[in-house]
Amino acid sequence: MSATEQHTTLVKICHTLAAEGQTPGVGLLRGKAPFKVSVLDAIEAIKTFNQQHQSTPASHDISDKEKIARLEKRVTQLEDALAVIESRLAKWGA
Repeated sequence: MSATEQHTTLVKICHTLAAEGQTPGVGLLRGKAPFKVSVLDAIEAIKTFNQQHQSTPASHDISDKEKIARLEKRVTQLEDALAVIESRLAKWGA
């Protein structure tokens, strides 16, 4: 797979994450990619995504209820992730 194809795939993953209500981040993107991704490649893909995402007005047409629902979903995901991290730390420290 060429570098251009990898970049395109990473940007597509960013769009998928955004559609699921998640904010694309370096760690999340690297974890979802089907191939090994450097931090710099992930950052470049996120920059491209952000440029594309800002140019689409549809993201600004979301109702307040939809924004709240997405944020509540994200909070739940973050709380679940935090619980996993805390349990792993507890096992590691024991």
